[in-house]
Amino acid sequence: MAGEELTPMMRQYRRIKAELPDGVILLFRLGDFYEMFFEDARAAAPILGVALTQRAGTPMCGVPYHAIDAYLAKLIRAGKKAAICDQMEEPSQAKGIVRREVTRVVTPGTVTEDEILDAARNNYLAALYAGKALGLALLDLSTGAFTVEAVADAAALTELLKRYAPSECLIGREALADPRVQRVRAAGALGTVTDIDDWTFEYDCACDRLLRHFQVHSLEGYGCEGSAELVGPAGALLRYVNEELRHAVGHVRTLHVRHADAFLTLDENTCVNLDLIPQRGKPQEVTLLGVLNNTQTPMGARLLRAWLIRPLRQAPAIAARLDAVECLTRQRLVLNDLRDKLAQVRDLERLIARIDSGRGNARDVRALAASLLPVPALRERLEQTPDALLRETATLLHPLPDLVALIERAVADEPAAGLKDGGIIRSGYCAELDELRALASEGHDWLAKYQAGEQERTGIKTLKVRHNKVFGYYIEVSKGQAGAVPPEYERRQTLVNAERFITPELK
Repeated sequence: MAGEELTPMMRQYRRIKAELPDGVILLFRLGDFYEMFFEDARAAAPILGVALTQRAGTPMCGVPYHAIDAYLAKLIRAGKKAAICDQMEEPSQAKGIVRREVTRVVTPGTVTEDEILDAARNNYLAALYAGKALGLALLDLSTGAFTVEAVADAAALTELLKRYAPSECLIGREALADPRVQRVRAAGALGTVTDIDDWTFEYDCACDRLLRHFQVHSLEGYGCEGSAELVGPAGALLRYVNEELRHAVGHVRTLHVRHADAFLTLDENTCVNLDLIPQRGKPQEVTLLGVLNNTQTPMGARLLRAWLIRPLRQAPAIAARLDAVECLTRQRLVLNDLRDKLAQVRDLERLIARIDSGRGNARDVRALAASLLPVPALRERLEQTPDALLRETATLLHPLPDLVALIERAVADEPAAGLKDGGIIRSGYCAELDELRALASEGHDWLAKYQAGEQERTGIKTLKVRHNKVFGYYIEVSKGQAGAVPPEYERRQTLVNAERFITPELK
């Protein structure tokens, strides 16, 4: 279809589509539906289970806007990437074509929706560096966990990727031709592969991205200063998520450099033979993870899984962890109390990530406060134990009482899920808001009384007080009753079956 034959709406669609990374399906909001066109429609229709139709020769399909999360989940589970393009103004108020913008881009490795994620495991986006040395960065955007490490060779990288099972892997376009990368890719350990510009992996570019994000002058404190195989993939990954996909990354607060000599190397066959985690169709209950997993929080379940697939190697660290376990098994009352308190804690990592990204709601804020309430008791219990590692853990717990108090004062006990639904701010917190609510409530009461009074005074029982954006409040009566209206009613509009009037009281 030639450019001059496109409608203004389709020109807008083409422009927005051209700004997206390759391979991203654009879901374009049109009224009550998200529509897909051309090749996007052909690719998405069978995955979503919707009909592929044509209009003026253009292939298209659509899904209802209120069910977008369910359809988005289907695309992501199929390994697709999707961009949500929303209407940024009301169609009735638009001058010309409705303004639309991409509000989020979701890929298999950047999912933050609970409906798509497994609460008990991390969802990693990986970035693979293939220079003189190999490097691997991993980011779980749903929790903020961000790590990087140097890898000895392609075989070690393959085993590492199979253990972490990233949903998506970023690789430089030229690096795809590297024999080491090809061996890793042939082993099927990369998940969805996304090729990006090679220059984003260059040391200076990646270092600048990390310095600006963490607001530091040097990466020396992170242990990666001067290491291209560490800085390159970490910086490229962060840039891709923040700039290409427009995701908030404020909750990514640190970068952990992992050292291979700190962990025991387990190849895939060892993990399978030991039944460490569910693999190759084995259910979780017949694995070591299934036997051990009595964790009380989703964070604990994810941590236990990470410990099993990457066990410690150095004796002092192993001994410290075993001492902590022994301490708790000997003090059953303390252990049971800790478990009871932890059971009150929601998935703090993912709550914070949702709130930071702007996708959280008032219920998430209430859940955050509820999860922080047990922290003082948890900290006190851990401080009282004789174990050094448990006492050290206590120092990492911050109750944030001022934040909890603010949320308790400001947010209603059972707030609505969406801002448009109202009822989020607690009565008594903001005097101005309380006054506006009172006026709104009194206004509704006044209008109801006014309508009843006018029905009684005029004898027109079908008289209604209505409102629109053009006239404001007005009185509507049927055509047959129009002759019975009082002389002070001022006619404003004549419809096929009704007449509309205003009165001095409604002005």
